[in-house]
Amino acid sequence: VYLRISDGGVDRMNASGSIRRDTAPPIGRRRADARRRAFTLIELVVSMTVGAIISGVAAMMILNASRNRTETAARAELVDTAGAAIETIIRYVREIPQDECPGSATPCLNGNAQIDEATDSTLRFDVYGFRLNGTTIEMTNDSASSWQPLLRDAGGLTFTYFDRSGATLGSTPLSAGDRADVRRVTVNIDVSRAGEALNLRTSVYLRDFMDEVMSDP
Repeated sequence: VYLRISDGGVDRMNASGSIRRDTAPPIGRRRADARRRAFTLIELVVSMTVGAIISGVAAMMILNASRNRTETAARAELVDTAGAAIETIIRYVREIPQDECPGSATPCLNGNAQIDEATDSTLRFDVYGFRLNGTTIEMTNDSASSWQPLLRDAGGLTFTYFDRSGATLGSTPLSAGDRADVRRVTVNIDVSRAGEALNLRTSVYLRDFMDEVMSDP
């Protein structure tokens, strides 16, 4: 094998006499190519800075999405629990009965709502009742012998009472005469939990007095 080294490369002669040249770029050019392929310090710093910014933005987006999901879940839970509480109150309040005529066969009615207590935050009738106790809305079904929690974290429970004409009945607690004249009750609930606040308000007409509505001109 014959070797001859020159600036242009290496000439190789094999046993058959043919010559093959292995060309290679000059050393100086190879070093220049290597420098062009490598990162400079400035490029490295810029790349790291851009990467850090992108990572920070991505982390913030993930954090915001997680926070929004948590807030949405908390509000949905609050709506569900408060909604269930006010529906329970309305379901019982609409069944407040009239008194029956003494000595007469049912369904002779005197047209008086049978309410035992009516204040801004307490309503009792028959064996049932609702009240605000601290931050808990409570219910009784044994004539106030015991009270069970209906909704916690309540900021307010307000009852408003109206007569047959739609006029608001006097100052609370209502007198016996005003309690007998109640035909419609508005229920207002304020509740807050985990940074979420909610207000629910609804109104119900007493079912036993719907005939008055139908008979009004």
